[in-house]
Amino acid sequence: MATRKQEKPTIDTGGGAYIGGSVNTGGGDFVGRDKKVSGGERSISIGGNVSGSNIIVGDHNTVSNIGVQNFFAPVYDAIEKSARQAQEKADLKADVQEIETAAAKKDAVDESWLSRRLRNLVKMAPDIGEVALSALGGPGAAFGAIVKKVAEKVKAEG
Repeated sequence: MATRKQEKPTIDTGGGAYIGGSVNTGGGDFVGRDKKVSGGERSISIGGNVSGSNIIVGDHNTVSNIGVQNFFAPVYDAIEKSARQAQEKADLKADVQEIETAAAKKDAVDESWLSRRLRNLVKMAPDIGEVALSALGGPGAAFGAIVKKVAEKVKAEG
């Protein structure tokens, strides 16, 4: 007896969700696409650490001023997690704080000063310098064109 290969079904949800098995929402809502909430039902539960996150509540909100500290948090975290001595960590944090303060000036930053500081950071602590350069030159970074250009230039010299 020949076995017939079963073809996979074609599923068109029109943009909604498809679940090929059972779903247990634990009593909560299962939403396959956009959930519209109105009236007094507006509540949100967030679990875990949301430190440094932007949480926006309300209709048609925008975020226009993202703090520089959000971009430098991974740099400070990398310093803390490194195996360096306490004094070296303190020195690195002070250097990064100066770079962070300058970067917040966006296009008013002294380009040559920033270049020197970033080069020194990369020489002193290449791992921390790499994280800092990523923070400054990343696609979502809220820094001016000069800051991004300097970060990309120092990274390319690496």
